[in-house]
Amino acid sequence: MKIDLNLFVVFDAIYSEGNLTKAANVLNLSQPAVSHALARLRTNFDDALFTRQGNAMHPTAVAKNVIADVREALHQLQLTLVQSKQFDPSTTRKHCAISLHGSLEASYLPFLMAKISNEAPQINLTSTRVRRSDLENKLASGDIDLAIDILLPVNENILHTQIEQDQLVVVAAKNHPLIKESLSLENYLTQTHILVSSRTAGPGIEDFELGRLGLQRKVGLRCQHYFSACRVVESSEMLLTLPESAAKMFAQTMTITLYPLPVDLPSIDVHLYWHMNVNKEPANKWLRNKILMAASAR
Repeated sequence: MKIDLNLFVVFDAIYSEGNLTKAANVLNLSQPAVSHALARLRTNFDDALFTRQGNAMHPTAVAKNVIADVREALHQLQLTLVQSKQFDPSTTRKHCAISLHGSLEASYLPFLMAKISNEAPQINLTSTRVRRSDLENKLASGDIDLAIDILLPVNENILHTQIEQDQLVVVAAKNHPLIKESLSLENYLTQTHILVSSRTAGPGIEDFELGRLGLQRKVGLRCQHYFSACRVVESSEMLLTLPESAAKMFAQTMTITLYPLPVDLPSIDVHLYWHMNVNKEPANKWLRNKILMAASAR
């Protein structure tokens, strides 16, 4: 059975816009043309694909099941066209999106922008934060080009390489009244701690590891960013456990002191992720190389 690939472009537009008129405007087509394409899609799939509720078009279960594959196929076709053209970073106007979690944004972006600003002055870079459960789909659809995060379980279509190995350390206010020259495990466990997490509940990675050792600490504050947590540490007796690279960065401008974590916990492996569809794509390869250079310069 032969299927017009343009039908899948229409399918993606209707799914994204949730409205036939809006989809038609995005595609620069008439609404009757979009409606005709939808009718052909319904015949091919033997399913309604979208049901109308007022002016909105809601996807059926079949549509939800196939949208990721459709978008990946369209993205691969687009990449094929891109790869047919020579990539020149000095003239490209490409937009790139990178997913960065937590302190990785503040840690990597200055070095990355220093690497690309002169060589590719017209590249537009967006730093975003993708939920780890959505990472594979976002890379497959092309919503993001790359991701920098801790080592995650991913399928074989997601390629990755380690770019950093970090250790957890503890920061406290300078001249903390309850800490002398070093921080003992007993002292660490009796102090009140700050937990940095994008989630509203649940333990942090350090709590998981402490629990495996039969240990527990007291968390008095849960917040979203290490920068905010370090500001609290400056003016309190609370402790914060965080990656050493981030701690050293904040210590340059804040009155905090770093201490080794008084318990042996695994290192934090930071990886660069991309989809196999863009493994040979010139612009993606170039940006990956710049990130590797930025990682080595930190």
